[in-house]
Amino acid sequence: MTRKKQTTLKMSAALTDSTRPLPWQIGPIISIESDRAVLPNALKQGTAEFNERATQYKESAIRNQFCLDCILRHAGVPHSQEITSMAQTAQDAHVSKVSSVLKSLARDWSSDGQAERSMAYNPMIRQIQQYLPNNGGPRRLKICVPGSGVGRLAFELTRLGYTVQGNEFSLYMLLASDFILNSGIATPDRPLKISPYVLESRNNHTHSDIVREVEIPDIDPGTLCPEGSEPPDFSMAAGDFFSIYNHPKEIGQWDCIACCFFLDAVPSIVEILRLMHRMLRPGGILVNFGPLLFHWSGPNMRPDDKSREDYQQRFSHLDSRYMNSVDLSYDDIREVMSNIGFEMLEEKTGIKCLYTADKRSMMNMVYRCVSFVARKIPEAYTPMDSDEDMGDNEGEDDSNDDHAIIDEFLQKDGQGDS
Repeated sequence: MTRKKQTTLKMSAALTDSTRPLPWQIGPIISIESDRAVLPNALKQGTAEFNERATQYKESAIRNQFCLDCILRHAGVPHSQEITSMAQTAQDAHVSKVSSVLKSLARDWSSDGQAERSMAYNPMIRQIQQYLPNNGGPRRLKICVPGSGVGRLAFELTRLGYTVQGNEFSLYMLLASDFILNSGIATPDRPLKISPYVLESRNNHTHSDIVREVEIPDIDPGTLCPEGSEPPDFSMAAGDFFSIYNHPKEIGQWDCIACCFFLDAVPSIVEILRLMHRMLRPGGILVNFGPLLFHWSGPNMRPDDKSREDYQQRFSHLDSRYMNSVDLSYDDIREVMSNIGFEMLEEKTGIKCLYTADKRSMMNMVYRCVSFVARKIPEAYTPMDSDEDMGDNEGEDDSNDDHAIIDEFLQKDGQGDS
């Protein structure tokens, strides 16, 4: 079975195969009769209120499934209406990935996501326009956007006239971005409706918050290529960033690399920074925005781990990249970049930002991100271990503006203080 077909089964079943009960299913689970007696009617099986709420959740799942089916149909693979039986049900990890896709679509392609995009994308776009102005020179300026997700940042940079290539590893995200950018099916006049938070059973004010609709997209991607105009130079590279760009044809070919919530998502940040330095033209810039969550951070060693071998043996079931990841502080990363051959042009820390947040939820994680623009020093060159194999505004910022943006996002259509 091809990888696409495997993903078809996972995506088309993921939302309906979750084993965790949805909130409207709680009533039958509570076994003590006295406890069940005090539940709202909407949680008592057999009542009109229960049936109404169950219908709302089912309609939300159907909305999401219809969106997923559109994505899969555009990809040319079977969708839920064409698969009569499942050889296996979706695993929890697949459910989580599909949920992430739906939330990313809401973040990147809905009016609800505008506030979040203004926190992260707008500062990066401003920096790129400042340090790499597109003045209509003899060649188009090339920008690489690693970890591009469902494609909005890459799309916005293309609208400004740059040559842009997004890069994404997740097949789930790639299928969704391809659909939004290329299908022409979903437009602001004919939007798709999704319920991206339907699996969130905690920190909810009302059940209607969970099942509410979000319309995508808020802009027609077809505006990039009006009829009769020259098509934009916009592409997506599917696969692992290091595997794709650690190649002779990529050396010194890029004017800018724009990383949004990406640097901490790689197994080795040092290796990736060295590769990015090689990819950039002399004087090219690396624009970064995000935290240092380090997605590949491995488990801690214990006192009874007598050696690194003992430690690795204890976690031999994990991907080896978890064992080899090093979680650096930002100060250490700055020094690494200086040693590689970057110089800082602009720098700011403590920038508050949300990521795929539900503005009506009682809880959201607020990242305190770092933003920087670093230039490749023209004479600097740092060889990599793989060279011989390649033949084929500084300081802490707790400004009130950051607080105001977060507060406005959370209060809009949400539950304010009473």
